[in-house]
Amino acid sequence: MLSVMLGDIGTYNCLQVMTEKTGMLKTEKSNHILNHYKMKQRKFQTFILLLTATMLSSCSVMYQVIETSSSDAKLEKDSYAFENADLKISYNFWADGGRVYFFVTNKLDVPIYIDWDKSHLIYNGTSYEYWYDSEETNSFYSSASTGSSYTFADAIVNIFGGSAYGSGQSNTSATSRKVAVVASSKSKPKKVIQIPPRSSIIVSKFSISKAPFYNCDFNLRNTSYRTPNTKTFNKSDSPLSFRNYLTYSSKENFEQSKTIDNEFYISSISFMTDRLFFGKSSARTDCDLNGGKVYGKKYSRPYMKPTNFYIKVQGR
Repeated sequence: MLSVMLGDIGTYNCLQVMTEKTGMLKTEKSNHILNHYKMKQRKFQTFILLLTATMLSSCSVMYQVIETSSSDAKLEKDSYAFENADLKISYNFWADGGRVYFFVTNKLDVPIYIDWDKSHLIYNGTSYEYWYDSEETNSFYSSASTGSSYTFADAIVNIFGGSAYGSGQSNTSATSRKVAVVASSKSKPKKVIQIPPRSSIIVSKFSISKAPFYNCDFNLRNTSYRTPNTKTFNKSDSPLSFRNYLTYSSKENFEQSKTIDNEFYISSISFMTDRLFFGKSSARTDCDLNGGKVYGKKYSRPYMKPTNFYIKVQGR
């Protein structure tokens, strides 16, 4: 009987050892499966983060800011101005794709006449006429009353009533002045227009460039999120030059006509992020039409100048 009992004890000990070993194997296997799962989970989370970053980067908005220079128009309050004894012309190019927007003021005490059929925008040597013998929904020129204190920056007012050039100041003088669009319905623009004495017209017909400038060495790939990627040019190697050529006279029959030929060219191009484009932000409070408070942000817009224009491009 003792031998049977000893045998039972040996069998019990063997079974206990086997059970412990089996438990250890099961624990090791469970830990292995758990570690493998955790590793796969970390890899999946990393993949999701990388994918999200890539998607955000590819969908981010980038801007190209183009700066212009002129050989004959001088700078006056950050905008180009040309002036002679008869008239004064001020320019503003700031828009998406650029806009040849200019303000013509008659300085004389007699009318001045502009012949649009003999006036052109010359774009890299190719001439485009201001006037065509066809109907337009809106005329490319409009009239505006003016005074001695009127500046070109007052001609454009944004929806907040401030200057469109980012000064952040209220512009009540501009909003109080009368600006009349010549044609709001389909009509044929006049071939020759009259600018009365001591008055002005606003002209806007041509865009400068809707397509960004780039090549194999200058593109989004080399653009930093902290600093603009800039390329500079001089007049001889500039990728684009354009001239505003106007024919005018103080005689309606143009017996004695004169011309103005203002030339501009691209002097620098910069790729940049939207953060650099808009600049620093700060809180602002405005009022709606009913006097209610409207809260928002205002941006410093450091590149917003009448001598510049921009092109909105998709990010990398």
